[in-house]
Amino acid sequence: MGPAPVPPLPYRARPPLLLLVVGAVLVVSAGGAAAAVYGGGSARVLLLALAAVAAGASAWGSHARLRATEETLAAAAVGLAVLGADAGTPLLRGSVVPPLVLGGVFLVLAGLLRRPATWPLAAWLAVQLAAVRVLDGSEAGTVRMVGMLTVALVGLGVALGARRLVARLALVTTAPWWVAGVVSALGTAWSGDAAARWTSAALTVAAALELIAARLDRTLEPLLGPPVAVPVLAGAVSGAALGGALGAPGPGAVLLAGYTGVLIAAGAAALLTGWVRGLFLPAALAAGGTLVVLSVGRLVAGSRWLELVLLLVLTALPCVLVAALRRDDRPVAVPAAVGCLAAAALVAAASGLVGIGLAAGALGLLYAASLGVGLVLDPQTRRATVVTGAVCAGLAVVLLVVARDRGVLAVQLATQGLVTCAWGWFVWHMPDPRRAQPEGSPAWRAGAAQLVGAAWTAAALADASVPEAYTLPAALGLLLGAGPRLADGPSWPTWGPGLLMAAVPSVVWAVVAPGSTRPVLVLLVAAAVMATAAWRAVRAPLLVAAWTAVALALGLAVLALPLPVTGALAVGVVLLAVGARRERHPVAGFGARLAEMR
Repeated sequence: MGPAPVPPLPYRARPPLLLLVVGAVLVVSAGGAAAAVYGGGSARVLLLALAAVAAGASAWGSHARLRATEETLAAAAVGLAVLGADAGTPLLRGSVVPPLVLGGVFLVLAGLLRRPATWPLAAWLAVQLAAVRVLDGSEAGTVRMVGMLTVALVGLGVALGARRLVARLALVTTAPWWVAGVVSALGTAWSGDAAARWTSAALTVAAALELIAARLDRTLEPLLGPPVAVPVLAGAVSGAALGGALGAPGPGAVLLAGYTGVLIAAGAAALLTGWVRGLFLPAALAAGGTLVVLSVGRLVAGSRWLELVLLLVLTALPCVLVAALRRDDRPVAVPAAVGCLAAAALVAAASGLVGIGLAAGALGLLYAASLGVGLVLDPQTRRATVVTGAVCAGLAVVLLVVARDRGVLAVQLATQGLVTCAWGWFVWHMPDPRRAQPEGSPAWRAGAAQLVGAAWTAAALADASVPEAYTLPAALGLLLGAGPRLADGPSWPTWGPGLLMAAVPSVVWAVVAPGSTRPVLVLLVAAAVMATAAWRAVRAPLLVAAWTAVALALGLAVLALPLPVTGALAVGVVLLAVGARRERHPVAGFGARLAEMR
């Protein structure tokens, strides 16, 4: 067998292309060396003549459909023309006329010879060189900012309208102009006079919109990163520039700037649809959010609390509009409206614009309103809205605790607890396919906790000394937390914890603190509970009440009788219990009846 064949190279070597490139480099290098050695007008004329010859040869190559030849000769012509136009002067400094003339010539050649990409690229590079020379002698300020953003706008326009190679190179070379121009414009928008502020803001918005338009060009798309990166960047810089221009006159203008941001974000969220929404909604949200954040920061820094409260209140209105117009945005829009109003109440209370009690009452009303609105919303939106309302209720309690106003705190907790339990009752009776885990159960527990807190606060205000002032509200809270399951659920999980909380402390206190009417009251209550439980066939209350009576009797007997008598009594009780357990009739019948209870 002969040697294995050599695999083909992954590319094809093209000697003619290498020859063209090397030849063009040598010709341009020779021209540059001649200009450096001889200088003067003769060298300039020679270089321009060589450039004209190279351009003519490129036109011949275009006519002969020699793609590599025409591009290489065009590049050589550009290099020779640049050297000839500015022979003996630095590239980035000098007169603006030569690069402008060359740019015009290259633009004409680009119109006459449409196949080479070198001519439009050379025209764009010549324009940039002219811009660099113009801006080199100008001071930093409005003129330089306008020049840089103008070049950025032109470059983005070139990128949007050119072929693939020209468009991508134009975008890459425009990026530094765009960044430098936007940074300078933001500084001017926040520190210049009125005309300079609005000029910089307008140019920044124009540059941002043109950058968003570039995002739609499939040729430029791979160079612009993730889909939302460009819209968010464009929106953020536009919002920052507008914030500086709008907020210059004073606090009222700052408020107007913040609300303008709210309207921009809310209007885009409510009105945009389709691909326009996907492209411009991130930009609008970024612009509006930037305006709001900057305005809030300036109002806080200037201690302008009234304006800040007004801004927060007005922000809630567009959120309500978005929730009304767009069903899909309700899980965010409705809680956002509640959150803005809650923040306004907190700022008003913290700054002293309103009293703590009034702010807590407003937060309580927000809580009740959130629960009421949640009844007519879909489950997802209802859950988010109710959670936001619960935060408002918690903040109201925190405010009153910090203010040490226990009387208002008790009323607040009681009111919120009743509202919460009523909401749980309504939700329980609403048609809900997820009845196995009813949405009202957490509401019953939360409402019970609030009512228990109100009762404990009232007991503390009254300086109550009996333990039942705290144990009985806790017991009622445990029963109320079970909700409607008290009527049809298993008795031990629903009735047991609350009854034990009520019985055990009272029995212990009745035994260790004799001489009061508590034992009689405990026995009367136990008897009533046993009778009612037997009538309603509920096991847990019956057993808890029975054991309450037995424990109270035994405890009192242990404390009242001498030790030998107490021992005999205990042994006798044990023997009676064992005997009753082993006898089948009628104890067995009682056990069977007890087992039938829930």
